Amino acid sequence: MDRNRKRETLLEKTAEVFDLPGDLVAGLPHIELTGDRELRMENHKGILAYGSEEIHISGGQLVVKVRGSGLELRSMNASQLLITGRIAGVELE
Repeated sequence: MDRNRKRETLLEKTAEVFDLPGDLVAGLPHIELTGDRELRMENHKGILAYGSEEIHISGGQLVVKVRGSGLELRSMNASQLLITGRIAGVELE
């Protein structure tokens, strides 16, 4: 078992023992979509591309691509962000 997998397993077990959300403990992105108008993301690693029709966000090991129209980065701090506009789709790569 490689070092990264051992770390993931330890984090998963810790989350289970303390009854914590696994994504929070492991630092994985947490995405919440409200209808087609608002996307909140916690544990992001920064904006990779920004436009009114597409925003790419680093989630560490994956990239979150938000597509739509009138997209706007409404707020952002070191750990979370809020995107508003008409969201047509969200893709994970």
